[in-house]
Amino acid sequence: MKRHILAYFTALFCALAIGVSRAPAEQPDPHQLGVLDENVSRLSAQVEDLQFQQQQMKKELESIRTEMQELRRAAGGASSSDFKALEDRIAAVDAARQADKKAIIDQLAKELAGTSKPTSKSSAESKDHTVAKGDTLSAIAKLYGVTVTDLKKANNLTGDDLKVGQKLTIPK
Repeated sequence: MKRHILAYFTALFCALAIGVSRAPAEQPDPHQLGVLDENVSRLSAQVEDLQFQQQQMKKELESIRTEMQELRRAAGGASSSDFKALEDRIAAVDAARQADKKAIIDQLAKELAGTSKPTSKSSAESKDHTVAKGDTLSAIAKLYGVTVTDLKKANNLTGDDLKVGQKLTIPK
């Protein structure tokens, strides 16, 4: 399971990296690579969390199976409805584990695909972002992990209007 998730994650990341590296006459932007590295680190943490949750579910599943075996040994006091209830619990836990796994893999894929082309620059003190067509304050704030209010304050903005090519300072 763990290997399957990591292999999928690695293959997706490599595919994105190949797509970015094949762009004609484009040099990789150091900030873009930094953003990708940050996202990979964050997504790796999410994968580790998923793996931890999976281990917890496996332990719960084993506990239920052990309980079911003990009931079968003491068959005198257990009815078929008790066994059916335990089997249903096992099936529910397994289905939840599979659904969580799929949801996290889908989320990882979307986030990796969304981080392949940020249009931004980097400096020692703060980050700069050049507004591209379709950019919004909320999307830019989310990209850099800051609030819209902080973004407005750092750039002395009173409204939500942005212009293509406008330089924004991203607060720390």
